[in-house]
Amino acid sequence: MNRIRFYYQDSGAPSGNNNYLTFFIVHGHTYHSNLFLPVLLVGKSRGHRVILVNRREYSGSTPYTAEELAVFANGPDDARYKQLINDGAYLSLLLNGLIQSLSLPKRVSIVGWSLGNIFTLPMVASITTLPEDVRARLALHVKRTIIWDAPSHPMGIRKDAYIPLWDETLPPEERGKEFMKWLTNYFSHSKLSERNFDTLNKREHDPSRKRTFEDLPTEELFKIIHLPPGSKCDTPLCEPPFANVENKVVTEALFDPKVRQIWGDMKVWHMVGDNNPWNIIFCWWTLEAEVKKAKSQEPAIHFTINNGANHFHTICYAG
Repeated sequence: MNRIRFYYQDSGAPSGNNNYLTFFIVHGHTYHSNLFLPVLLVGKSRGHRVILVNRREYSGSTPYTAEELAVFANGPDDARYKQLINDGAYLSLLLNGLIQSLSLPKRVSIVGWSLGNIFTLPMVASITTLPEDVRARLALHVKRTIIWDAPSHPMGIRKDAYIPLWDETLPPEERGKEFMKWLTNYFSHSKLSERNFDTLNKREHDPSRKRTFEDLPTEELFKIIHLPPGSKCDTPLCEPPFANVENKVVTEALFDPKVRQIWGDMKVWHMVGDNNPWNIIFCWWTLEAEVKKAKSQEPAIHFTINNGANHFHTICYAG
């Protein structure tokens, strides 16, 4: 594999605790590791270690080659599958190196937030491609993988409804801005227990609540976002041509017996705020239905709901 570097931020080992939890967090579309600085600070105050990674194409990490960016844009499927698995393997090798260099205890959680899940779940799926010593070390140390607010589209789950990125009534140059605004809404959904897609609120912000970052000065916003990767390698992961490949990788990570056997007793949790955009709620429902259909004694995924949380609430109000 190529030599890839990642920029990361580390809260450091908490004092007086040699058996702490470590959270290895991978960010999503546009919002990079600086978004999670409140989580880093709160984690440290609670005796945990938090490591925040910038994905490739974001500041400090190795950008994609022209050939890799062409795969994001044009495929074919076998190259896209290889790209996702390779990206997961590179992150796994980073975590393997950190476990050794930082002497991390055997209490590590891999956390993917939003689009970041289509990088952390390939970490899980790529375990079969790694050297035996790396496999063994990761399986020994990683106790959880956390799917946090995963949207349906980059998980290979197709459903058509409103998303500003594809709103043809908006000028192309405005769609990204409207998407960022839409993503920070609080969506009040009725009757979630009925699992009825038609009742989901697709567009309307709850007027009784402020959008996340509504009062944030522009210069502060640009400390937590980086726009150029969007069209290069992030937005393509949300579009139909990638769906079959993403579905394959997600299925391997979550349900493939060989993959799960190698990981041993590592548990998978799905964490979601119930005021999220519709595509995040729909991803939760879809994965929940898959788990129920399997009827296994030990569920492939455990679910937990953050009541009243939108896509950024649990991050920005982590304390």
